[in-house]
Amino acid sequence: MVTLTATDGSRVDIDAAEVVRARRTISGERGGDNGNAQTRVDWSITQLVLETIDEVAPVIKAALPSFTCLTTTDGSKIWFDALKASGPLPITTGQKQNGVNSSIKIMGYRQYVTETPQEVRTVIQQAGGTPVT
Repeated sequence: MVTLTATDGSRVDIDAAEVVRARRTISGERGGDNGNAQTRVDWSITQLVLETIDEVAPVIKAALPSFTCLTTTDGSKIWFDALKASGPLPITTGQKQNGVNSSIKIMGYRQYVTETPQEVRTVIQQAGGTPVT
């Protein structure tokens, strides 16, 4: 179990083996009832926590060796379980904009990344996943 801080200040235990993805929060996930949420952790539920992604990722990775990351078009890191991702997936010429070079599929969604298909393949493979060939 990984212990983090929920947006209400309470302790939240997250089963690292169930984590699929973690990333910094985006507009709409902060403020209001979510307070100063810094990171979104997708596991059995979606959990918003006060710790930054730079604090959350190493703690999860220590308990989940297949946890690895790629770079989004805004330069932030998206962390994911390489065993639960598919990629690299090809992109069309129209999708190749704003620095997008490849993509993966995680949680049923396409995630566009700046790494090349070969770099994505290497990241997934080094984390113990099976890249798409």
